[in-house]
Order: sequence, then structure tokens, then C-alpha cells
Amino acid sequence: MATKDFSTHLSYIVYAQPEEVYDALTNPALIAQWIEGDFVFELKENGSVSFFDGWVNGVLEEFVPNKTLSYTWKPNTWDKKTKPSIVDIRFSKVAAGTQVEITHTQFPNADEATKHREGWLNYFLEPLNDYFIARMK
Repeated sequence: MATKDFSTHLSYIVYAQPEEVYDALTNPALIAQWIEGDFVFELKENGSVSFFDGWVNGVLEEFVPNKTLSYTWKPNTWDKKTKPSIVDIRFSKVAAGTQVEITHTQFPNADEATKHREGWLNYFLEPLNDYFIARMK
């Protein structure tokens, strides 16, 4: 029997160039300037990824500088038997800066997909964009 794939997709414009956005998502010194809580981001094959004081942990699966990031994602509130979800982030240059496309798949249920969509906006994309807007002033 096939299982339902619960997922979410967001498209968001960040007011910075793709190289700057990629760097702000992968360079620990820059991540610390816009994200809340402790984090780990090891930009290497199978590198550790952890955000929001260890609430979520994962492994970096793929990265192409200034183009893509992909990592597993598993909140510590999910059942131990639940498999990690997958985050794919793509960067495209647009007139206003960078279009960031986040596709987050393999959630255990629809409620988690909905909550994570809001979380990506409120705790990730908007703070990232605010960081770049503040730098313009």
C-alpha cells in the first residue's frame, strides 16, 4: 500500500544576491547573525545540521554553491521511529535579488507539513530577509 507524501513548498524573494543568500545559509559566522538559538551547520558531505537549540537535527546530503542545499530534518519531538524529512533549497537570481524555493517532503502527517510551512516563513525566511534589509540601511 502506498503511503501519502505530506510536503510543503515555499517560494520567497530574499533581497540579496544568490551568493550572499547561500553564504548566509551555510556560513556559521553569518547564520549566527540572523537565526535564533544555537545551531550547527557543517558544509561538507554528511555534515551535521542542527537548528533552534537542537530542536531539529539532520545531515547535509547535497550542496552546490549558490544553487542548492539539501539535508535531512528531524525535530526531537517526533517519535524515534519516524524517519527524517527532506529539505531541498534552490536559489535563482531574480531582479529583486534571489528567489528561494524550499521543498520540504516526507513529513509524518499533514499537520506537521502545515506547521513547518509557517515555521519556514516565521523563523527562517523572514529573519533571513530582515538580516539583508538591515544591512542595506
